[in-house]
Amino acid sequence: DFKELLDFIHQNPGKLKMGITGIGGLPFTATAMIQTVTKFDVVKVPFDGEGPGITALLGKHVDMMPVGIGAAQEHVRAGRLKVLALLAKSPVEGLPYPLITQYLPELEKFLPWGPFYGVWVKKDVPDPIKQKLVAAFKVAAANPEFKKVMENRGNVVLNIAGEEAQKFLNQWQSVTAWIYEAAGEAKVSPASVGIPKP
Repeated sequence: DFKELLDFIHQNPGKLKMGITGIGGLPFTATAMIQTVTKFDVVKVPFDGEGPGITALLGKHVDMMPVGIGAAQEHVRAGRLKVLALLAKSPVEGLPYPLITQYLPELEKFLPWGPFYGVWVKKDVPDPIKQKLVAAFKVAAANPEFKKVMENRGNVVLNIAGEEAQKFLNQWQSVTAWIYEAAGEAKVSPASVGIPKP
């Protein structure tokens, strides 16, 4: 389990190889988050994306890799990969895996956090058009077939807009920037560019 992984890393610093997708990617950020609360000395091996990283993991070229559940879900279902923990604040429907906060409760202050997808328009698009688009996306996100596809891929649909979306983005940016700072990965302090602490 994840505790056994942490214990092994603490007893064998620098021995395990972990796939990452480069600075700023999900694996890099998840590792930085963990490094703010415990030692996590692993060799980071960069790949051009989650696909090549997962291929390397399956080929035993790396020992582990934090990835988006959507990228790994079919391998997990087939028994080729094992999920040790979800980087989530609360259980996710359809994903019966332990939460990382079970092992590192100090991480709860950073959550929820994760990669996300969005649809944007230019600021000068008239409000009636923005409202029509928001309404259309709400209808699409409520479609049972779409919901089923998202659940099967392990995706959580937020379907937020306006002030709520801006608040989410601000929190995400704040958490991400200050995690890098706390883990010693930032070259510039978030405070110096006006990003408030979470």
